[in-house]
Amino acid sequence: MFGQSASNPSKQGAQFTSSQAGTMLDQDSSAAEVRSSNEKQNEEMTGEAITGEATGVKKAEAVVLAWSKNTVWAIYAWIWLCFFMLAFHSSIGLNVIVNAYANFNTAPEISTAAILATVVGGVVKLPIAKILNIWGRAEALTIFTCIFLLGIIILAACDGPDGFAAGYVLYWVGYNAIFLILDVFIADTSGLKNRAFAFAFVSTPFICTAFTGPLAAQSFLSMTTWRWAYGAFAIIFPCALLPLAVVFKFYEKKAQKMGLYQKVKSGRTWTQSVVHYTHEFDVIGALLLMATFILLLLPFSLATYGRAQYGSATFIAMLVIGFCLFFVFVAWEKFFARKQFIQYDLLKQRTVLGACVLSAVLNLGYAAWDLYFLNFVMVVYDLSVSDAGYMNQIYNIGSCFCAPLFGLYIRQTKHFKNACLFFALPLMILGSGLMVHFRGEGDGIGYIVMCQIFIAFAGGMLVIGQDMAVMAAADHDGVPMMLSILGLFASLGGAAGNTVASAIYANVFPSTLVSNLPAEAKADWMDIYLGGYLTQMTYPMGSEIRTAINLAWGDTQKYSCIATTAVVALGLPCIAIWRNVNVDKKQVPGTVF
Repeated sequence: MFGQSASNPSKQGAQFTSSQAGTMLDQDSSAAEVRSSNEKQNEEMTGEAITGEATGVKKAEAVVLAWSKNTVWAIYAWIWLCFFMLAFHSSIGLNVIVNAYANFNTAPEISTAAILATVVGGVVKLPIAKILNIWGRAEALTIFTCIFLLGIIILAACDGPDGFAAGYVLYWVGYNAIFLILDVFIADTSGLKNRAFAFAFVSTPFICTAFTGPLAAQSFLSMTTWRWAYGAFAIIFPCALLPLAVVFKFYEKKAQKMGLYQKVKSGRTWTQSVVHYTHEFDVIGALLLMATFILLLLPFSLATYGRAQYGSATFIAMLVIGFCLFFVFVAWEKFFARKQFIQYDLLKQRTVLGACVLSAVLNLGYAAWDLYFLNFVMVVYDLSVSDAGYMNQIYNIGSCFCAPLFGLYIRQTKHFKNACLFFALPLMILGSGLMVHFRGEGDGIGYIVMCQIFIAFAGGMLVIGQDMAVMAAADHDGVPMMLSILGLFASLGGAAGNTVASAIYANVFPSTLVSNLPAEAKADWMDIYLGGYLTQMTYPMGSEIRTAINLAWGDTQKYSCIATTAVVALGLPCIAIWRNVNVDKKQVPGTVF
């Protein structure tokens, strides 16, 4: 969940002839009369009115006005199941992907696919937010479930690196989109006071899948192949995800029959609809912004994976073009766009800005120490792959355990700022700082576990806090875009953190290794460095070479944790500028949690 807007007056839409304009005015007048009549019926029946402006928001508000409390509980149980299946398959994928890579070990397209999937998956959240508001939640879930399933099918059936790369990108685009859509479902169906607990509750499947995912992956690999670890879920996921869209569509139809919501025909021709939605989605602005962030993020990710050098022409050209495209995007939004892609009024609020920067800071700090943490604990503490995997899951388990407790705290106190500012962030700084000291074989592994627990508990609170900050500052229409922007800042921070970690490892590990190796082994330093943990763990614990390796890892981790501590400290002013929001206010109408 390291993982986001009030309405912005839109500019005039597509130009029409005078006769078309008269027809559209008549339709608008008729539509206004229908909406007015429906609102009166709605208020008479429920005492609440639909407040959303966008079509997708109106549909969502009509749905929660039409269903019962028991339906809300059933929906939450099903959403939890959806999150469980996504987390379960993600855990399986992390384990079986090694076998897939083995089949294509000479294909550089695989690492490129991983880079593109990470970047595109984060950036594509912005247009997803527009789809959620313009077309609706059920429609968006159906569309991106199909994209997700297409990616799974391609991964399972591909016979080469090109097919694998295409499937991998589609898989992660769909995966991230579904996560965002389910988060918006939670926001639609929960009051602001209970939303922190609701968001935290649906993250708890990660506690279970941290242990069950590797076991399932091993079963797939021993009984069949890695392909069935994807192919089987092409059958399972439609059964898990699509019923949710069906239920929302059912209650949308029920709301129409009750007079709570009325779908008004636009009267546009097919060509006019294309023009209308081109402006409504601000397609040009979306493409410019996506291209900007892809070109700014991709070169750093390529450098992290060793696919480009920082001083190369490719690296510099991508940064320069991305930087220039940002100003092209600003000019387009200011002077040419009829309907702006982002609701900028909210970004001017100090709470929203602080939360977005905090998201980038937390993800940068996390990635700086986490990128090589698994290798570090395996080599320095001589752990097996499974034991090191459990160490690597402490953050997921701890943050998902602490987050619901913090959600209950917010429900009781109605506030979250002070807990984040005076407890959670100092706890994260403490955990990161202690890891600077407890980083070698001379210190017991229990101290590392302690530091990880500190960071995990703090992370669970801070992620919930930043989510609540942006959602409390937005109206119902703005929630999807705010969650998307928050996710985008997280992607920016994560990419920068990977770059920092990679640079530290590339500069610190080899030099420390060479300076500590015995004279007769200095010539082998390159093999030890490039061989990774598989080569490094062949040297027995206590030998001079293994001691030199452990010292190199210790120094690398020290500088990574110093960077993390310094960066995370920047979160203090980010939280300090938040308004001390009282969440005891009604943001969505209807029967909600």
